[in-house]
Amino acid sequence: MKNYLTSLLLIIATALAFTIKVQAEDRSETLRAINWVENPTNQTHVGRFGELGPYQFRPATWRMHTNKPFNLAIRRQEADEVAVKHYEWIKRTFEAAGVEVNPFNIALAWNSGVDSVLSGRVPSSSYHYAERVTNLVETFRQSTNNLAERKPIAVESTTDASVPVVGTDGIRFRILENPPHFEVAAS
Repeated sequence: MKNYLTSLLLIIATALAFTIKVQAEDRSETLRAINWVENPTNQTHVGRFGELGPYQFRPATWRMHTNKPFNLAIRRQEADEVAVKHYEWIKRTFEAAGVEVNPFNIALAWNSGVDSVLSGRVPSSSYHYAERVTNLVETFRQSTNNLAERKPIAVESTTDASVPVVGTDGIRFRILENPPHFEVAAS
């Protein structure tokens, strides 16, 4: 009986740890995508609606989650802390209202406000915003999956005489049979 309980607790702990990791990855990917859509060039000036920083916080949103001065919104570490708090607030609000928590809905609320999402009155521009965020999240996930699937490249020894060497002026290159391949991905 004791071994059964230990095994059960281990299974529950593993499942909980996996769920927490997946949720943190979802949050991280969603916030990264929001940053890319909101402020892709990392502008530090105040926007036309008073927004500031990597996540384009408005002063009222900033004050919801911190007592720090709003001008700190341009500092990445400060902005990241508030972004996580804001994301979690949106998530808790959706969970309490029975709304699915996913990158699309989080982005809708980020752009148009939680109340507009809950009331079903979201402007079409916010839908386009949420689609862009969701597309970026999927792109990030695919990139992560592609990197995880790739095998490490074996480095040839420089003392291996069987590998041909080319080069001039004291610079020499060994020609590998299976050279590494690089892919350029557009963001």
